[in-house]
Amino acid sequence: MSIKIPIANINQPLSRNIVKQMASGGFLPVIALEAFVEGGRTYQAYQRGGFDEARERITEEFSGAVFWLGGVKGLNWIFEKIGQKINKLPKHVVDIASDDVRRPLNNYLAQETTKTGDKILRSTMAKFKFTKVISSVILANAFIGFALPKINQAITRSYHKNKTVNNVPENTAIQPPHPTFDDFIKKDKNDKQKEVSFNGINYLAIANKFESNRNYQLLSVDVGTAGGRTYSARNNDERVEIGFRDISSIYFYMFNMSNMNKWLNKIEQKGIGTRLDPQSAEFATRYMENYLETIRGKKVNVEQFAKDLLGSDTALPESLAARFKGKGAKITSLKAFNEELEKLGFTTAQVKKYKKLAQKMSELQPKLKGVPIITEAQARDVLNGGHINNPEFLREFFKNRFGTKFMEKYQYVSQNELDAVKKELLDYVKSIIAKARKTDAQEVTMQLLRKASNNNLKLNALNWGAGFATSALFLSTLIPKMQYLITKMRTGSDAFPGTAQYQEQEKKAAA
Repeated sequence: MSIKIPIANINQPLSRNIVKQMASGGFLPVIALEAFVEGGRTYQAYQRGGFDEARERITEEFSGAVFWLGGVKGLNWIFEKIGQKINKLPKHVVDIASDDVRRPLNNYLAQETTKTGDKILRSTMAKFKFTKVISSVILANAFIGFALPKINQAITRSYHKNKTVNNVPENTAIQPPHPTFDDFIKKDKNDKQKEVSFNGINYLAIANKFESNRNYQLLSVDVGTAGGRTYSARNNDERVEIGFRDISSIYFYMFNMSNMNKWLNKIEQKGIGTRLDPQSAEFATRYMENYLETIRGKKVNVEQFAKDLLGSDTALPESLAARFKGKGAKITSLKAFNEELEKLGFTTAQVKKYKKLAQKMSELQPKLKGVPIITEAQARDVLNGGHINNPEFLREFFKNRFGTKFMEKYQYVSQNELDAVKKELLDYVKSIIAKARKTDAQEVTMQLLRKASNNNLKLNALNWGAGFATSALFLSTLIPKMQYLITKMRTGSDAFPGTAQYQEQEKKAAA
């Protein structure tokens, strides 16, 4: 009797989706965090430097956030659209990341041509992708690190341009020597540029990191932002403040939430640092509820549950294991797997069953240059059985987490990510088994499954929420207070160093 498989991403409560997004490593948690940061830093700035500093801070934070969060990604998209108009480049966006299981660029180069019917060269793709991402990073950094500070400073000057001190216009105040953005551009043009070689695959690897990895995109802009803002500061006191603020903020923007989640998970799960996200946990729970209701009458002995869900746990026969080759996720062709099956002494019915499962397993990843493949882990799942190893369930389970991208031949999802989520699923099922073994009845019931899903949601929300709150506190309040303290220790003044000259002039004028 077959078990009804839930439909991916259907009828999931909003609360689970929000917590899932917080745990996804995507942009949503950073965007949500940025809202708190802008409010907190603007308030702290107003408390110290009044309107001038508050206005500069909200302008800088909001405009900078737009380019920090979406600059590299948005510019990548624009350059891809431009690239699609060039005859020698692909008509579609092609991911360039690869592993043993998914190689979208290889698939594209083997099967597609340019708009004029010519073969697309790997070196051409390397040049385009590398140039595109580096240009995106440079443009995003140039705006946040150089253009935006100059715009911000010009706006502040405009508020004070009509004020004078002792009949001397404020814009004649003596300033310490400091290079301008124009000087930087002129110097950059005069510098000798080393020729970039595109002969190696490393350039594709570099391009991939900046094209598809959120942390690389954000950190690449962080480096330019911290350097550019420090370079563009109006004086050394402001320069120290900006350097401290931007550098100390990186950890709390990028790493604190995931680290705290990992540490709390290890405490709660006796050393296991990862946890299935709440949407995936609910999806798996509904599948297990359907299993209980359809096959076991709404409750089952825990040992029978473990056997039904997990299957057996035996190693592949040596001759079959020898078929799998690869540095990471070992693979073989579906044809080779089926040929070996027929030599292993299985019954005709077993071979037929395993071939059918293997065919469905091979559809969980695109063909490699037209050849269907199967991984070593998938081969074990085929032979071991178990409801959570059912390829039809896994297809919907992965779609619930990744959409359909993991099955697309010109797109990329790391097999390591898929394997990690599968392990989280396995740990989730094992945790239910462990809880059932502690009960007097030694049974898995509908109530136990529902309680496990709800507990997963609560702990995910607690752990990610704790990391979010800690990051928000440091970024919005504690780091600004520490940067102000540094300035006070250096200068003996609580004044905003960026506009200290205006405040001094206005005091003299009032006197």
